[in-house]
Order: sequence, then C-alpha cells, then structure tokens
Amino acid sequence: MRAVRPLIGAMALALISQNALAKNITVDGEDKGNLDLMFKIMHVADGKENGFDPNYGTSTLLKMKYTTPSWNGFKFGAGFYSVGEAIGSNEPNTADGDKIAAGMFANKYDSMESILGEAFLKYKAGNFDAFAGRMHYKTPLTASTTSTLPSFHTVAGLNYSLSPQWKMGISQITQMALGARTVTEFGLIGEGTNTAGTSVKPMIVGGTAEQATFLDIDEMTAGGANNDNGINTIQLHYQPSKATKISAWNYYADNISNSLYLEASQGYKLANKSKVKILAQYLNQKDVGDYANEIDYNLFGLKAVYATKGWKAYAAMNKSSGDTAMLNAWGGDPAYTSSMFSRNSYRENVTSFKVGGMYKFTPSWIVSAGYANYSKSDTNGKQAGVGVLTPMDDAYEVDVVLTWKATKSTTLKITHATRTSEYDDFVTAGGQKLDRTQSHTRLIGVWKF
Repeated sequence: MRAVRPLIGAMALALISQNALAKNITVDGEDKGNLDLMFKIMHVADGKENGFDPNYGTSTLLKMKYTTPSWNGFKFGAGFYSVGEAIGSNEPNTADGDKIAAGMFANKYDSMESILGEAFLKYKAGNFDAFAGRMHYKTPLTASTTSTLPSFHTVAGLNYSLSPQWKMGISQITQMALGARTVTEFGLIGEGTNTAGTSVKPMIVGGTAEQATFLDIDEMTAGGANNDNGINTIQLHYQPSKATKISAWNYYADNISNSLYLEASQGYKLANKSKVKILAQYLNQKDVGDYANEIDYNLFGLKAVYATKGWKAYAAMNKSSGDTAMLNAWGGDPAYTSSMFSRNSYRENVTSFKVGGMYKFTPSWIVSAGYANYSKSDTNGKQAGVGVLTPMDDAYEVDVVLTWKATKSTTLKITHATRTSEYDDFVTAGGQKLDRTQSHTRLIGVWKF
C-alpha cells in the first residue's frame, strides 16, 4: 500500500513556488518589451485508492515568454514551456488502486517535455487589430481550466471596432497542441464521452494523440473527420453600457460541426454598494458535411452573482437538450455549472445546478467553495478494460479552494474535490461494482519573476 503523504511535507514542497506579474524591461528609459518568467508546481497530496481518483504525482511547469515593444503597430511574442518531473519521482504504480495524476504531465511522467507554445505577430492601427501564429487562444469553445501546460492553437484573425458599442472579429484555427489537462478532460472528467474538451486519447494513457505537438484539427477530433480548413470563427459583441454586454460566436469546422454560442450579461449596482450580475447563455451544435456521427446538441444556462466587499455568492443552472451529447473537442468549457472534475452539462439530456461563493478573510487569505449536481444523462461512458459504462444515478461534486497570497509575487493554493460520477456503482460483465468517486487534495504554487 502506498503511504499517505503528510500534508505538512506537501505544503513545504509547494511553498518554494511563488507568483508575480510579467515585468516590463526598460533600458535607459526606453521600453524593451515584457518578460514573463514563471515556475509552477502542482502536487497531489491525497486521493482515494480506488483506481479512479488520482492519488499521487508531482509536476512542475517552467514558462519563459517575451513580447517586444510596439514598432509601427507591430508586436512579436514567443513563449517557451517545459512541463514534467523536476522534483520527486512519478513512476506509475498500479498496486492497491494507486493512480498517477496524468493530467499534470505531457507524454511522459519521468522527465520534462518542452514546446514553443507561443510564437505570434500582432498588429494594431486605430480600431483595427490583427494577429497570427501560435498562442493560447481564449474563446468560449477553445479555452478552459488548465493544470500545468495549457493547450495552444495555431490561429490567424482580425478584430475591428465598428463603434464604441459594436465590435466584431474573424479567425481561422488550423492546429492545436494538446496541453497537460487534456488527459483529464478525456478520461477523468469526460469519462470517454468526448464531451469535456478533448475527444482524442493522449498517448500517455495508452492513446495515439501526442501532447505538446501541433496537430491539424481533424487529428484532434474523434470520428474520422475529413477537415482541411480548420475552424473558422466569427464573433460579434454589443456593449451599450458598462453594465450590459451581448456576445455571439460561431465556429464552423468543415465536415465536422457548426457551433453557435450566445451570451448576455446585465449588471446592477445596489444602494449598499454591492452588485448583482445576471448572465444567460445558449449553445447549439450540429454536424456538417460528411462527418461520420450525428450531432444535435443544445445548452441553455442562467447564472446570478451577488458581490459585495469581501465576499460574493452565485447560483447557476444549465439544461442540455437534443438527440446527442456535444462533441467538445477543442478545449472549450463555457457552461456555468462546470466544476473542478465535472463537466456533465455537455452530455445528453442533463439538468444541472451549482451554488458557490468566495470569502476574503484578509486581502491575503481567500476561501472559495462550490456544490454542483448533475442529473443522470443519456450518454454512455467508456473505460479501458471494461467497455461501455451506463449512467447509474445523478452526479455531484463539492470543491473547496484555500488561497494564500503571501506577497504580490507569492501565491499558494490548497484545493479539495469530493465527487461521485454518474457511472459509480456500475457492474461490469465480470460482476465487479466500480468505485468512481473522488476525495482529492492538491497543493499548487506559482512563481513569476
């Protein structure tokens, strides 16, 4: 049996890491650009010994990024990332139900994997800006929570401000490089449903998709897609006031899918200086062209947030409908009810609710927590060595995060998640009842200098 790691020892390990902002470089009063150097460490302090919940692993991330100053409207940036084992030993051990936290690594556990994840050119002139290259492209259907190494995209695009209230943009995404957490998105979160942000199985857990390598969009998509044009996007934003915003995104992937995402938000200031914000979202996805699988998915969501000095609280719901689950293949996670390890709202016919909040004890000490419940879906999962999994009951997750901002440049987080999968208690053909529950604790720290 693997010995339980003392929490104090894990905290000591994480305390060597710190956090700060990217720094501007000035020589003799002249701007020489921005330098962003970061060291991040993530350590699994504890987890259940059931073969489902990752219960050990220590990973580090080194980031080195430089962005030039603007020259006639042009800027160039490049970011180098290296992730993997720099501290401790992460040899996989399957004895007694142990499971390594594969979602903190890329391709291998026992060494470092590196990638030039960012190499881009940007141009800005008046109300117009353009960009092209490798980058962490943050849009509703291409960005989600990361662990260590993020996913990257090769993309080119244009943005234009039609007026102070109206903005629009277009882009084409041709490649994607799988980050560390794509392992978790495919397996632990997605449970083989192709709905949690990754639809191809990374090779580190017995799949064929290589991480930290730029691959074409059809190689990132399950179902044998025949796509030569990547993903073409168009976005439109309307903001008549600081309190009101409406956005629309459309993602067209030839011979795969068309996804339309709409979101609106309205803020209100109350007499006691507190604020209320109401948000609504809608997502529709359909298959297009000769894609092999049917896609007919809709998602509706509402969220209300109350914020005042020192604390805030929120409540949210999502409802999915249609004849299939979502094909969530390129890293997105816009649903209001997603949790640390649960994204069930992208499965077929799910009603989900989430409540949570944040409280500041001091400017340095912050605690946040959330509870989410997901109704039993109509989507079957998959598990290696078992096969198809049938939903058994509602799923739920409770997350707690304690953050210590020791200085402007130092942050330490302790996270804990308690989760029950909708496939928990599924009985295999051999008569084994599966334990698909988690009680998972991590320590995270970041140092940028």
